[in-house]
Amino acid sequence: MTTQNPNKPCACASYSFEVLLTNDGGGSVWQLNSTGCTATTQSTFAPGHDAKLKSLLTRAEDGGHPVRRADGSTVVVKDAARVAADLGWGSPGR
Repeated sequence: MTTQNPNKPCACASYSFEVLLTNDGGGSVWQLNSTGCTATTQSTFAPGHDAKLKSLLTRAEDGGHPVRRADGSTVVVKDAARVAADLGWGSPGR
């Protein structure tokens, strides 16, 4: 009998970036941007979720926002182009 490894969270779920939004009243709030992924998979990405991450990285790069990657209790912050390069991609979305 063959056993299958348990599914793990999709890699795209661990990436996010925040944007500081201001309103006319002078107040500010941080807006979290993430893939919203809750999928699990045997692979690194659930089907099509590499594209979800590329889209997130493109938005971050276009806005000049650093990207966070949370891995348990460790959080790493890098620019979007560096994250894409680390994943073996060119500039995100290009």
